Amino acid sequence: MTSPAQKRIPLWFLLSLCVGATTWLYVHQILIPWADARALQGGDLKVQMGDLYSPWVGTRELLLHRRNPYGQEVSHEIQRVFYGRAIQQTYGEPGVDVVNEQRFAYPVYAVFLLAPTVFADFAQVQSWAPFALALLTAIGVLLGLDILHLLSWKMAIASVLFTLSSPQIVQGLRLEQLALVVGCLLAAGLWCVKKGHLVAAGVLLAFSTIKPQMSLLPLAWFILWAACEWRTRWRLLAGFGVTMAALVGAGELLLPGWLSYFFAGLAAYRRYFPTTSHLRLLLGDRLGIAVSTSIVICLLAFGWRNRKVAGDSRRFTLVVATFLMATLLTFPLFTPFNQALLILPALLLVSEWATLPRLSRLTFIAIVTWPWITSAGLLLLRPPLNPASQVALLPAFLASFVPLLLPLLLFSRRQIAGVRVDEDAVTG
Repeated sequence: MTSPAQKRIPLWFLLSLCVGATTWLYVHQILIPWADARALQGGDLKVQMGDLYSPWVGTRELLLHRRNPYGQEVSHEIQRVFYGRAIQQTYGEPGVDVVNEQRFAYPVYAVFLLAPTVFADFAQVQSWAPFALALLTAIGVLLGLDILHLLSWKMAIASVLFTLSSPQIVQGLRLEQLALVVGCLLAAGLWCVKKGHLVAAGVLLAFSTIKPQMSLLPLAWFILWAACEWRTRWRLLAGFGVTMAALVGAGELLLPGWLSYFFAGLAAYRRYFPTTSHLRLLLGDRLGIAVSTSIVICLLAFGWRNRKVAGDSRRFTLVVATFLMATLLTFPLFTPFNQALLILPALLLVSEWATLPRLSRLTFIAIVTWPWITSAGLLLLRPPLNPASQVALLPAFLASFVPLLLPLLLFSRRQIAGVRVDEDAVTG
């Protein structure tokens, strides 16, 4: 007999097709032309190359010419493409805008992921990079569905289209952001743990450190979980440790002393591209840092309490989702594309739809449908979109609230289904 949930899937499937088509039209007819005009309006930016250009140039120069990707010469080469000149600036001068210096700002072993692209022209890389990133994001969604036992072809297509049509992922695809790669690697690492492939999980988690600010907290949970049951889970630590040693060691062979260059680059990055966390933006720097620190401490205590849960249990997935959500709240990851980390928590919420109160359901529906409705409105009304206007960003208006709202929605689910969740924690 077909369940009500299964009957609703065709409706979601059709809606997802409409959402995907609407988003594609909005991005190509409104967002990209507006963003390009706005980026060039100030006169500093000569051409918008996206976020992939700097790591690609750094990779090419290191692997082909043995040049330091963190060095001033390579940085100036990148800047001349973006701005037509090398950037020389003093930070903190009153009345002077700080320019994004577009430096190579990744651990040096990130070049191993980009190595296959160094012999291609960047125009070629730029043409297929969004498709590769979309594929990796789709794989992350499919792995999440499989982890939650929701995988069917209709659910898969609907979930992938809704995800790829979200403003957060659209931004990541448009900018060609490696954050989408990290999201996929973390999802794949979790899937491998659920399937008992602990060595593979460790390898994938090690590669996720190409953006350590995104992977640090989830890694803390995986390492804590494996270390507390060493006899049965040592393979995860072995896979992670050996891979990290190989990556760091190979990086040292390519560029001796790269760690000092990397940390110096991070210090500069915080000055020329200042970012913040959601909590610091909401509460201010001092209170935001204090609350973030408290959340991390409580999170580690939560992980310690759940250290014995089985890797294939639903409770384990809940803990990982909690660490992912906390990462978005407490780390300087305010830029929407970092919300690739929230794909699993969002799917977890969908899997528990029947346990959500009415208000939580309506809130989630509003978050999901707002970008589509506003995109359709912009396509129909065609308001004037001059670079100074923010109207083109209307579909992304709610994106900044998602990291704050999603934990509350999951918390409301736990309150209603508290007995069942606690039982899962015990049996896990």
